[in-house]
Amino acid sequence: MIGKEIVNLIRQLRLSGMSDTKILDLIEYIETHDPKEQPNDN
Repeated sequence: MIGKEIVNLIRQLRLSGMSDTKILDLIEYIETHDPKEQPNDN
């Protein structure tokens, strides 16, 4: 994600009632996990 996307995400999550700590945890997860790591349902 780029800076503007992160700012928009933070604003939306705050509006939905998410705490700043949970927002930071979520952003850290997004930035450190490869989408290919998701398990297959096969």
